[in-house]
Amino acid sequence: MAYFWTDKIADVTYTNPEFDTVKILWKDDMNIYREHYLKVDEEDEQFMALLGETSYEDIELRTKAANDIVRQEFRDAFNRYAERTGLYTGSDPVENDTELFRFFCNFDPESAEDKERLFALKLSIFEKDEVKDSDTSERSKTAKTAIRKANSPVEILALYQVFKNELPAEIQKDDEGNITGVFVPFP
Repeated sequence: MAYFWTDKIADVTYTNPEFDTVKILWKDDMNIYREHYLKVDEEDEQFMALLGETSYEDIELRTKAANDIVRQEFRDAFNRYAERTGLYTGSDPVENDTELFRFFCNFDPESAEDKERLFALKLSIFEKDEVKDSDTSERSKTAKTAIRKANSPVEILALYQVFKNELPAEIQKDDEGNITGVFVPFP
């Protein structure tokens, strides 16, 4: 039996990862491309007629080629977006942020530049909504005081966790009431 797509097939691909449906792209008598979907079923006459014009291997190869094209189109679109929005800087992000990593990992309390950055970090933390809008509890007051007195960027970030609601950070004090650290559990 002849079907409307017989001898007019332009492409045949699987439509899903289960390989249980195929899409037949065919051109009608007016040179308009049409799609026809067919369940993969060797007991179905129409599917068996399709296998008379193509093979499982050919359908798999065409599907892989079509998926490769879609993947490349996605990559190209993403790359255009990334370039347009400045996501790509053209170099390694670790190299770009070397000074920032040095500031946090190897803070030099004698460096005027590091002291200035530390002060800027403290101001930035105090401008955060969760710090500005925090309650007036003893816990919040203690954390704010400790941020003001902090001597390293890591201390500041640890104390900032007290104001974040996701993690129940706790301030640790010695017997004299001096802050000895901040316990921040991992999620």
